Amino acid sequence: MAGMVSDWRAHAAESELAKLVEELRPGELNVWLDSATPRLPETVRVNPCRKDVQWTLDLLLQMGATPIDWFTSKGGAFTMPWEKARCENDQFIENIRALHTSGRITRQEAASMMPVQALEIQPGDRVLDLCAAPGSKTTQIAEALDGAGLVVANEPNPGRANNLVSNVQRSGHLNVVVVRQDGRNFPRVAEPGFDRILVDAPCTGTGTTRKNTDVWATWKPHHGEHMSRLQVGILSRAALLLRPGGTMVYSTCSIDPKENEHVVEQVLERYPWLSLKKVNRTELFPGLNTRPGRTDFTKDCIRVWNDENDGSGFFIAVFTQDEEGQTSARATRAHPRDFGKVPTPISAKPLGKMDLRLGDSIDLQLFSEWGMETHGLTLWRRGQYAHVSIDAIREWLWDSPRLTGKHQLYPGGHWQPLRVLQAGQPIWKIRKEQNRFISTGVHGLADRVTNHCLSVDRALAIRLLDGEEPGRSTLTQAFQGQRDGGVLLRCEDEFIPAWLAGKLSLMMTDAEQHILRLKLGLL
Repeated sequence: MAGMVSDWRAHAAESELAKLVEELRPGELNVWLDSATPRLPETVRVNPCRKDVQWTLDLLLQMGATPIDWFTSKGGAFTMPWEKARCENDQFIENIRALHTSGRITRQEAASMMPVQALEIQPGDRVLDLCAAPGSKTTQIAEALDGAGLVVANEPNPGRANNLVSNVQRSGHLNVVVVRQDGRNFPRVAEPGFDRILVDAPCTGTGTTRKNTDVWATWKPHHGEHMSRLQVGILSRAALLLRPGGTMVYSTCSIDPKENEHVVEQVLERYPWLSLKKVNRTELFPGLNTRPGRTDFTKDCIRVWNDENDGSGFFIAVFTQDEEGQTSARATRAHPRDFGKVPTPISAKPLGKMDLRLGDSIDLQLFSEWGMETHGLTLWRRGQYAHVSIDAIREWLWDSPRLTGKHQLYPGGHWQPLRVLQAGQPIWKIRKEQNRFISTGVHGLADRVTNHCLSVDRALAIRLLDGEEPGRSTLTQAFQGQRDGGVLLRCEDEFIPAWLAGKLSLMMTDAEQHILRLKLGLL
């Protein structure tokens, strides 16, 4: 084993990437290599929006978690006492997997949590995550919003967009919209534009050697030059979508100045109404070792090196939009040549069969059927699934009119020009005029349910977890008068989705079943 490690380090020391580090940090290559080659530790972020957040924290601490001190957001973030994906305790492996899959935690590299913290999000903000997949930062933004405001999560690649949807669904937030657009040409939105924009841009990943070992062999100096053009293009569009007074964070997991400082300088030169925020690095990330940007124009940027924090290399720049005399983003208002002209109304394309649409009067009966208070909620429908979001998504992205670059006006009542994949969360699955709660809906809305919600004792919950499907006639009197279809069971303040017909069947995911077993002391 020692020989293998020695060979690997020798290979890394001869790489093009090592030459870049020697150029950036003369005489410090060996120190950097000591921290750029070992495997990363397992790190997780806790979802503070779940009602059982304290239980989750207690479980993590029982498994040996230690807090990441510089992470100051609600919920907290933790380092586990094993290397990433190399835990030798089978029970701990299952616990972490279930916590992540059920949305109680997010398995995320520590350095990757920095950009959202740098955004300094406030509840009520409208946030654009312009390069969102796989979704760890999107869910972190939603947690910072604490149920208010909204986050638009964008990913142009279809496969990665599907992965983004899955991660958003497990998190359970009702204020997330997932869209699929090219970030360089992101469509106009309604005024005033976005309060916060995150551009965690595609990059060469030169700071990720501890998890992406291919970088040692594949990275070449010209790669950063090629990637920087894409990065500038995405940032250029973001600059036009950010409202005056708003904040934009640009980040990469690269150490190459061509993707970092040089990109920032190009954007500042191109858009004079943007400036770099003078960030107090110690206050923003207390206890984290950081360095400033490498040039006079970028000294207010933040550099993080592998060897100084037992993590990955990262770069962050925080921009502010300083345009005076305006209240809305440039891409939301009319071009000066069109001032005083009435925009031409245009019709949106008809919705396709599988497009997400606003729920009709029949769909809305789901709320009354389950006895739910609907204040602040909007219902959407796609195929067999009914989704629910907060009203802010409907009011700003569906109802509001939007100008086009040709001074045409889309009326409200449609997503166009956005290509929306998901709004809020899928809550019910509907089939043959019957419906049931699905796991993604339980955490956000089960507390509002007053119909078809039955209290059960611990013994029945355990029987269901063991695979039994008791006949209706063997259950308590409360079950006898229930309709056939979906029900929610409540056991010790836990909601359990189930199906009742001739027998009672559990409808929980494997991850949720594992969590319930833990809470009932069965594991």
